[in-house]
Parts: sequence; structure tokens; C-alpha cells
Amino acid sequence: MSLALEEAPEPTAKLEGHYLFAGMYYGHFGHFISETISRLWAANNDYDGIIFTPKHATLTHFKKPHRELFDIFDIKCPTLVVGEPTLVEKLTIPGQGFGLGDIAFGTEEYRNFLRNTVGKVAPNGPEKIYISRTKYIANGGLLAEAVLEENLSRAGYVPVFPEQLSWKDQFALYRAAQKIISLDTSALHMAGMAADPGKEIAVILRRNNAEHHSMRLQLSGMMGKDPLLINSLVAEYLEPGKKPNHNSWGHADFGEIRTALIEHGFLTADDPWDIPTDETIQADVAVAERRAGKNLVHSPIKARFAV
Repeated sequence: MSLALEEAPEPTAKLEGHYLFAGMYYGHFGHFISETISRLWAANNDYDGIIFTPKHATLTHFKKPHRELFDIFDIKCPTLVVGEPTLVEKLTIPGQGFGLGDIAFGTEEYRNFLRNTVGKVAPNGPEKIYISRTKYIANGGLLAEAVLEENLSRAGYVPVFPEQLSWKDQFALYRAAQKIISLDTSALHMAGMAADPGKEIAVILRRNNAEHHSMRLQLSGMMGKDPLLINSLVAEYLEPGKKPNHNSWGHADFGEIRTALIEHGFLTADDPWDIPTDETIQADVAVAERRAGKNLVHSPIKARFAV
């Protein structure tokens, strides 16, 4: 968190003109799209520039996807990462329109800003998609996700792999899709930026904690209705001494997932559906342990986190 300074530092740089303060620049993908851009609803090109402060000293400039998003937002004035005490002649500080926690529902100003920017990206893609993590090399996920992906593929859902796409192409896919199924993953925040009342979105939890709270609020704010949340976890594989987090591997009841998807119109009873075998689960646990570089602790779910 940002803590208040006990005394003002001596400025080592000056900026003349009128600037917009946009808040903290996070390098992490999920935090960038949920927190770094949360004040840009107030941006316009009359400013001499937009100022961000870096989360870490190594964040000195914006990368290609960040600049691509600024283009979608039609920001043409300079975007500055200010990493030293700087005296600014005139600074406008807008309220935070979005973020993590209860503010994830978004202010009306922020939601309108997204509708007028991301909402103008031309839709391009299938009507039913599954946001997949099967090609994303990371710690944490859903055991036997490949089985889930295959089940959904046979039901007409096209798997998409966000890490392989530009941010604009992701928005185009999410704008086109009418039914979206996803694990609780940072990529879902991108889908949330493109959400509208015509969409149906189902979120399958991969970890038994409150991480889905902000995603639910964001989607509810943009769609005007709640997404379907499915917590079918029966166990987790955790790093020793850790609680459920982004590195957790969830073991889900695939029968419960199928039932929930049928009840809410994402599947039909005739759609074929495989249940992963114990051998498949254990093979995925072995992969997870290789990625983590350590043995993981099997932790049965005693009480599911409420959705």
C-alpha cells in the first residue's frame, strides 16, 4: 500500500503545465487493468500529460500492450512515469473509478468510459468461448482443466488463450461472445471491461477464497446482473504453510460443474461430458509440483467459500 509521508521531500524535477494524476503504475497484468487505469475515465487530450507513479523502481516506461490500451482509450497526450519527487505546476486528481474490493462494481463514470472506448472495438469471434489457462505456464490452476476444455469444446465453446493475443484482439473476442465460461483468472477482468447486458458469463472457481469477489462485482456492474459462480471444489493442493492463493491448484467435482452449467443454460443435457480419472488428477498434481519445485499439500475442502 502507499503510506503517507511524514514530510514532503525536496523536489528534484519540475513539470510546467496542467497534468492529470492517474495513480500507481502496476506492472502485473491483473493489477494494471484493475487499478492502474482506474482514474483514466477523467482523461482528455487537453492535458499536457498524464502522470503515473511506479509501484517499483524498475517500472520506468509502459510496454506495448499498455500503449495499445491507451490508444483504445483515445489518449493522445503524453503518459509519464514519474519516479522521483516532482513539483507539478497544476495537477488534477480524479477519483478512483474502479479497483479491487467493493469498488470493483465501478462508478457510473468509469463504466460509461469503458462503454465509450472498449465498447467501440469491433466484435470479432465466436458466440461461445472458454477462457483457457491450459497453455499458460504458471503456478496455480484447476487440475484436469484439459478435460474441462475438451468437454466445453464438444458443446460448441471455442477455447481462447489470452496470453497469445493482443489486448485489442481480446476485446474483440469478448465483445463478440454471448456466452463466456472461465476460471477465476485475471483475464476475466479484460472480459469484464467488454461486458454488456446481453452476455451470460459463468465463472468456475479454482481456489477456495475470496479472489472472485472483485470479478463478480465488476461483471455485475457492467452486465447489470450477476454472473454464474460455481464453487465445486472438493480439495486443493497448496504450497506448504500457505492458504489458498494464486498458486493453489483446485480439484473440482466435474459432475457439479456440469449440473450448474445445464441449470443455467450454458449446456444441454445431451452435451457429452467426461469426468477426469484419478490418474489424470494425479498426473496434473505431478506437473504442478514440478512447476512449484516442491511437494504440494493435499488439503480437503471442509467448507466451501460462499459464492
